[in-house]
Amino acid sequence: MSGIIKIIGFFIISTALLSCSESSGYKKRLSIPYKNMEPQTVEIIEYNKALFAIDTADFEAGLKALAPRFKPLLGDTLNEDFVMYLKEFVTDTFILKINSLVNETFPDIEAVAKDVKYVYQHVKYYYPEYTIPTTYSYVSGIYHDKPHLINDDYILLGLDFYLSNKDYVYDRIGFPRYMSRRCQPAYLTRDLAEAFYNSFITKQINQKNVLAEMVEHGKKLYFVEAMDPRLQDSVIMGYSSSQMQWARDNEGEVWASVVGNEMLYANNYDSKRLLFGDGPFTAPFGDEAPARLGEYLGLQIVRSFMSNNDVTLTELMNVTDCQDVLQRSQYKPRK
Repeated sequence: MSGIIKIIGFFIISTALLSCSESSGYKKRLSIPYKNMEPQTVEIIEYNKALFAIDTADFEAGLKALAPRFKPLLGDTLNEDFVMYLKEFVTDTFILKINSLVNETFPDIEAVAKDVKYVYQHVKYYYPEYTIPTTYSYVSGIYHDKPHLINDDYILLGLDFYLSNKDYVYDRIGFPRYMSRRCQPAYLTRDLAEAFYNSFITKQINQKNVLAEMVEHGKKLYFVEAMDPRLQDSVIMGYSSSQMQWARDNEGEVWASVVGNEMLYANNYDSKRLLFGDGPFTAPFGDEAPARLGEYLGLQIVRSFMSNNDVTLTELMNVTDCQDVLQRSQYKPRK
């Protein structure tokens, strides 16, 4: 009996060590010497404060005075229609409310700059040839679904996407609660990292099966984590803490369902909607199951792949054989 107990004990310890080593493998890889990377300081130019500080009694003159400093945003010429649009924007009562909440939520732009610098340094580590353009903060009016905009001339940080639904501001514009839950300051660097992914990584337009979608989403989320390894899994995924726990506890069941129902290589709308569609929950698994479980599985596959293979982040981004990724990942879902 004692021999059996020893064998069982050895198996449990070995399994635990293997799991720990797989988990720590990618984590260790994400621990990089970023502190010596540029930039050592980041200035965020507050376009939002400058714009809303203009005296509306002589708005055009005030805007022209700002133009040289904000040329990438205001352009070379200020035509009458653009001036009128901006004046209506800064005098709109709802926009004024949003701006007030931005000032309340982010009273110290230096604190934001410190977090942004952390992401920039990770970007420069992996992409040393990239020149980070001037960074501006702004109030977008929440008229689009991209909090941050990146191009060759500037990076725009949309601070009004991170107001924690104060005064039910997102309810008033029709954001579902499962979306507005992600509109918290903790998501600012996560979304910035995703914006860099969208800038750097060329998307493939080809039709993908479920496995390919999983791996592509997993690569994106792994990139996000690489740019800010401090992020909690719940923020990376956009889940509540209880949803994150459900995903962890039921990972094996979800994977078994995908494989057992022959969805892994399916290329149909229903399978993709079930596994990648956004929403408050995934109905077939119950009201407590979060949406986008295919993305969660994809992240676990890619993490396992990076733990078990000597592959750099940039090499991962260029991988196109998703079946090879799955096989080489040695992915074993949590039971």
